Amino acid sequence: MLLGLGIVLGFACIGFLCWLLFQCVVYAAPLFVAAMVCIMLYDYGLLSGAHAILVGIAAGIMVLALGQEILASSRDPALRVAVSALLALPAALAGFGMTLGFSGMGDMSAIPAYLFATFGALCVWAGPRGHGSALSSPRNSRRQNT
Repeated sequence: MLLGLGIVLGFACIGFLCWLLFQCVVYAAPLFVAAMVCIMLYDYGLLSGAHAILVGIAAGIMVLALGQEILASSRDPALRVAVSALLALPAALAGFGMTLGFSGMGDMSAIPAYLFATFGALCVWAGPRGHGSALSSPRNSRRQNT
């Protein structure tokens, strides 16, 4: 009875973590930029801790706003694909690491684990790309009553 409950709760927990990752992958690139700016400013001694955190948060917000603005206003499909791919790249790396960690919890050998992790990274990479392109259509493509 307890063993079955543990297995069911384990699957539920893994499912919840995967759902949470898919919900948060849209913000992976701005969070990555914010963390890197904060760390670089603090490590090189340019700003103190609190100031570096504030500048890092501002940089992350700027990346998110700029990416959404480019996706919303650009009519060039190549630019839209390039921006959405760049915003989704940190999400793919997070998905690879998460899936590799989950496959390492079991008794899986290295080659199937990396194949499984690559598939997980591709699935997570497709999440923000679909989310960004579905929510932000070009503003100029609306019909105007003139």
